[in-house]
Amino acid sequence: MIKASLRGLLQRKLRLTLAIVAIVLSVGFLAGSMVLSDTLNARFSGLFATINENVAVQVQPTKDTNNGEPVLLTKAQLDQLSKVDGVAYTAGDVSTEGVIPFRSDNGDEVTAQGAIAVGVHGEENPLGLVNVREGTFPTSAGEVAISANTAKLAKVSRGDQIKLFIPQLGEPRSFKVSGIVGFTGGRDSLAGETLVLFELGFAQETFYGKRDVFQAATFSAKDGVTQEELKKRIQAQLPAGFEAKTGKEVTEEQSNLLGDQFAFFQIILTAFAIVAAFVGIFLIYNTFNIIVAQRSRELALLRAMGAGWGQVVGAVLLEAFIVGAVGASLGLAAGIGVGVGAEKFLTSSLGLTIDSGGIVVSVWAVVWSYLMGILVTMIAAFVPAIKASLVPPVAAMREVARPDKSLVGISITGAAFLVPGIALAVLALTADVPQATLILAAGVGLVFLGVAFLSPLLAKPIVRVVGLLVARGTAGKLGLRNSLRNPRRTAVTAIALMIGVTLISAAATVTESFKSSLEQDIGKYDVAIMIQAGNNAPPTGESGFNPAALDKVKALPGVTGAAAWHITLDAALGGQPQPGIAATDVVLAQQMWKMKALSGDLRQLSGHEFVVDNNMAKDRGWKVGDQVKVRIGASERDYRLVGIYEATPAVQGPILSMAAVDDYAGKLAYQGFVTVSDGTDIAKTVDSIDKIMADYPGVTVGDMSTFLKQFNQIFDFLLNAITVLLGVALLIALLGILNTLLLSIVERTRELGLVRAVGLSRGGVVRMVGVESVLISVFGCLLGLAVGVGIGVAFCQALIENKFMTAIVLPWSNLAVYVIGALVFGVLAALIPAWRAAKLNVLDAIAYE
Repeated sequence: MIKASLRGLLQRKLRLTLAIVAIVLSVGFLAGSMVLSDTLNARFSGLFATINENVAVQVQPTKDTNNGEPVLLTKAQLDQLSKVDGVAYTAGDVSTEGVIPFRSDNGDEVTAQGAIAVGVHGEENPLGLVNVREGTFPTSAGEVAISANTAKLAKVSRGDQIKLFIPQLGEPRSFKVSGIVGFTGGRDSLAGETLVLFELGFAQETFYGKRDVFQAATFSAKDGVTQEELKKRIQAQLPAGFEAKTGKEVTEEQSNLLGDQFAFFQIILTAFAIVAAFVGIFLIYNTFNIIVAQRSRELALLRAMGAGWGQVVGAVLLEAFIVGAVGASLGLAAGIGVGVGAEKFLTSSLGLTIDSGGIVVSVWAVVWSYLMGILVTMIAAFVPAIKASLVPPVAAMREVARPDKSLVGISITGAAFLVPGIALAVLALTADVPQATLILAAGVGLVFLGVAFLSPLLAKPIVRVVGLLVARGTAGKLGLRNSLRNPRRTAVTAIALMIGVTLISAAATVTESFKSSLEQDIGKYDVAIMIQAGNNAPPTGESGFNPAALDKVKALPGVTGAAAWHITLDAALGGQPQPGIAATDVVLAQQMWKMKALSGDLRQLSGHEFVVDNNMAKDRGWKVGDQVKVRIGASERDYRLVGIYEATPAVQGPILSMAAVDDYAGKLAYQGFVTVSDGTDIAKTVDSIDKIMADYPGVTVGDMSTFLKQFNQIFDFLLNAITVLLGVALLIALLGILNTLLLSIVERTRELGLVRAVGLSRGGVVRMVGVESVLISVFGCLLGLAVGVGIGVAFCQALIENKFMTAIVLPWSNLAVYVIGALVFGVLAALIPAWRAAKLNVLDAIAYE
């Protein structure tokens, strides 16, 4: 049986080529994701191993702040730790991020992968990592030393003045460049960042508000003392609130932290792999299903010669195993290429200058690639293998037509998924139930499965109706009848396309509704101008603008009000994570955004008070007067709920008193909103505010239409990203249609010879195959549009209920493009099968066995 399987596989290798392509696509993206992850981890590990080369132990606080105050080591504590037996050298860490240099030639801020500042003694060389190339370290508050990379980006030299924005000061200042430094190995930077070195005392006062304090410390070890030994000795002497870690532990922690920032790209590649594998299953299933049907006489002969049903199943699964292994091998090779390309793209586009090394392919990348390729193929081939073993030998050897299998069973299965799915979706949208979003998602999933199982039943009526439009003439009618001949095959072939179109049309419906809702909603409010921190700046209070700058904004002609919004992501409310907590002047916010109080009031908040929207209050069971624990960073305090307002798409969530800003990592505002009187020249006012904000790196100013366009661009980008992701599914769907047609032409060789013999021309054969392909494509597209739009509308309705949007708008232009794309898909998929069918020799085809 093994020999027979191998011989048969070699005879049918071309028929399995497209199945292998589907495996290559899915495995390629999975392997690429893992190669990228392994390579970046190796790069980052090497980088931080260099940085921490002389670090035996690092002492750091267990939390950054304690009730808003930074946790710091005093100089006396550091001196005591430096006397621990085994310590060779001690360096106190005084550092911060977000210190942005400005270019000397045009005044623009320097953009780089990180903006780091540290404080140093006049002659200090922290653990040998940095070396002076020109000049000296800073010795006064008015001097700085900068890295060679910073000097290049800012267009300054030793002795020049450099303008720096320091978040803690909330404004830029100029400093004299006392020196240019480099890093071990002759590098200008570690990873493309900017580096500024301040005089130690000035850095301490600026970063922490007092001298002789450090946020962490590093220690090198004397010869013969291991990192673990020194860690234990230092740990025994540590003050409360600090912990010791070995240099190895610190290197691993820093590497993982930096690697996590690129996890999104690995997730994208993995999502490609999952989509490709899921859709590829249908292609592989159809391939083996058709091939097994074509080999029924061969398999029956083997059964008649004594082969058991288990041997027949094993023979088919062996072929699937070999196909999967070949596809996995090619996919692994392709994945290495994907990983190399992705690594180069990320490092170049983000400005990372990490030392390059060889690409890393781990054992696990190889193992998972083969597991995915082989398992997906064998799972897809399992049902055809079982079907092959159940055909009676005598029946299979007779050349008789087999009746189509009844669709009753599969239709009942589809209904069993569809009806509960619809019920769950209706329940989630109409009833007040907990976890409504999860219930809706479960209902949508069941509806999708139900339609997939019902697709053979739906194939005949839908294809017949579409056929009225495209199936013209004798050739067209023959193509229509071929599509209707086996509704199961037509449905399974179309499902891959249906999956892609479903997801794309659902995403298009949601994004179009979001865009329309924003356009409708934005005109209801009094806000005319928006001030926004840079797109790459996380809302922590360490990036943005000084809220005091709004005093100048309020003094501009025509300006009637200006409010700063402070936002933080590192927060929790009532013990649950709550990213995006805002602090602002609630009275101004109420005037600008027309907030409506439903309970309590929206007065000026004082002390530790907050207001919240009605949806959150209902979900959490809060009422006015309740005390709620609010954590910002490491600081946790009790806040009193004084008002509940009606949620709108523009404003929802918790809003804290301005006292909360004291607990933020920094005091800079992330957003600002400005109102103006009627008749004010908006464009002129925007220009004036832009000049006021010129000293704050990354801050942009624009009228609401400008920011509306930016939001729309974000939605368009997301939709395009989803479309590209699902392009893999569409490509496999195209291959699936092509493969089905190719295999069906082999199956219908004698039939094609007969229709040619009775007068159908080569062109007629081409049209026949083309119509069949177009009908399959349009069927899959229409089914996907129906399900996708339904899913999109359901989620939009849920978002409307929660005040995230106000209207449901169907993306008619997108839907039309998808239908046209399906027609083009059908034509493209038919090219090769139609060419092969048309060139068949009539006599050879009639005599085909």
